[in-house]
Amino acid sequence: MRKALVISLLCLAVIMTVSGAFAEEAKPCAGDITKFCGNVPQGEGRIVGCLKQNGPQLSPGCQSYLVQLKEAMKEADQACEEDIMTYCAGVQPGEGRIMQCLKANKSHLSFKCKRKLHKVKKEMD
Repeated sequence: MRKALVISLLCLAVIMTVSGAFAEEAKPCAGDITKFCGNVPQGEGRIVGCLKQNGPQLSPGCQSYLVQLKEAMKEADQACEEDIMTYCAGVQPGEGRIMQCLKANKSHLSFKCKRKLHKVKKEMD
């Protein structure tokens, strides 16, 4: 279970890094980010962590968006798991280290992983 959560958060971080800042991409959560996380610096999953801490107080649109994102991440977990194990096996999770590893190896990622990450990004736009 912990491994799946780490992979989910990692894939989310990769998508956010590839596509720009989360606040810009997560339009249904933009107001919530401003309201609850305006003083939180971007990067290393801090905005996502802030939103999770404020979960019950988030707007229905943002809550729905985060549920959709979580489901999409489950699919991305399966598509990218081998790449993470192959290229980032020795990397300690946390503080964006695995994300940086995947970014450094993005030209080597499997087609399946790249395709799924692209699909998730497109669905979330």
